Amino acid sequence: MRAARPVVAEGTHAAENAAGFYAAIGQLLGLAGGVHSEVDLAQRVERGIPARSVEQLRTHLALNDEEVYRLIAPRRTLARRLASKEPLTPQESDHAVRVARVAVLARRVFAGKPDYAPLWLRESKQSLGGRAPLDVLATGPGARAVEEMLIGIEHGLFA
Repeated sequence: MRAARPVVAEGTHAAENAAGFYAAIGQLLGLAGGVHSEVDLAQRVERGIPARSVEQLRTHLALNDEEVYRLIAPRRTLARRLASKEPLTPQESDHAVRVARVAVLARRVFAGKPDYAPLWLRESKQSLGGRAPLDVLATGPGARAVEEMLIGIEHGLFA
């Protein structure tokens, strides 16, 4: 099974697609200077992304409080980080990037219906045991299952 990173043919078009994917993640998280590659993203996660990135993500995806606290970090932790302008920990950053990565992939897959991606992320799916994609993003394997579903849809394997 493939991980949900830009898997495209070799050449300039592939580089443009990958660059666009990472740029969209950076934009969704409101990261200054953008994100240009998986290595760049990994370095930002290791350093900790700004706590305000969670608010950017919340706004762009219309995440409610319960979703944010379940998927990224507890309420008090986020409030403390925002108040003190501390970055997220690498683990919290990884959680935020996981949500952003799936959101960008969903937007790309459903590009013809821009409002559908957030709805799709909240609809239960049989292949996820009747759970919604957002409900399984709290773990790496759950996120990979959602990414694989989206890649399958993108390549015409799932409806």
